[in-house]
Formats: sequence, structure tokens, C-alpha cells
Amino acid sequence: MQWILNQCWVRFLLQSAWSPHPFSWLLWGFVTAVAALVQQAKGAGPGTWVTAFTAVICFVIGGLTLLKNQWQFSLFDWLSLMTGVIVLLFYVLAKQPTASAVLATAADLLGYNSTIKKGWIAPYTDSATSFALNAAKFIPALFALNAYSVATWLYPAALVVANGGVAIMLVVRRRQIVHGGA
Repeated sequence: MQWILNQCWVRFLLQSAWSPHPFSWLLWGFVTAVAALVQQAKGAGPGTWVTAFTAVICFVIGGLTLLKNQWQFSLFDWLSLMTGVIVLLFYVLAKQPTASAVLATAADLLGYNSTIKKGWIAPYTDSATSFALNAAKFIPALFALNAYSVATWLYPAALVVANGGVAIMLVVRRRQIVHGGA
């Protein structure tokens, strides 16, 4: 499922008008990397693989969309991105897995603000399918964890809810636009 999803992301990004918010994706790269490092440190096993691979793809998508389009970033966008860098530095320097997992999850959810605002205004510039699949891929990853603690399950569980919510919002917003809603 991860491979198919990544193929869709890169293809849509390179061949279409799809233009996800780059700072959201770069932030998600940083905090997903922290989540993967935490899961690995806590012995989460194969459940870590999806998280680690997702971190790499988040950086790829963020970088490609940053290069593909002209962007103007708000102060909130910059602060969100810096939060991801700070969370990564916190994990590397403090080596506190549970606190890092909570901070990574909070920062990740903060990153949805820019994506939701952009998605509400221009819902066809994000892929509802990719958000839905991203939610779905973490369900088996949760069951593949070898160890369950707040440090290992909080982040992927939050992504199931957040990505699912964004997918639903994009679909609903598109229907509103088609039917003349504001």
C-alpha cells in the first residue's frame, strides 16, 4: 500500500496541478522521522517501517513541491516548520522517547493547519485519495508494532484520524463547490 501511495504522490506532483503545501510536508518529514526514531528506540519492530519510509517521502514531496511552485509563506508556516526542526533536535539531544513522541504528534497536527486552510480554499490542489490512503496505511502499521506504549502508537494513531479527516474535508469541500456552496 505504501509503494502504491508513494507512486501516486510523485506522479501527481510531477504531472498535474496538485500542489500540496511544502512546509506542511517538510514539517511532517521532520516529525515523522522523530516518530520513526522513537519507535525504533522503543522496540516497535516492523511497525516502524511504514513510519520511517513515510518520513523520507514527506521530505521528497515537500522538496519537490517547494521547487515546482512559487510560494508565499506566512509567519505561522515558518513557525510550524521550525517546530519540526526543534522537535527533531529535542529528540537527538534529550533522548526522551515518550516526550519526543508527544511533541512530534502535536507538531504534526499543527502542520495540518496550513494544509486545511489551503485545501478549503482550493480543494482540488490536494489529493483526497492520498490522504485517505495515508490514513489507511497506518492501521496495519499499528497492528505490526512489537511494543505498545504512548511512544510507539500515539503518532500513527493520530495520523489515521488526521489524514482521514483531511480526506473527508477535501471531498466535502469539492462537493460544496460543485453544488454552488461557498
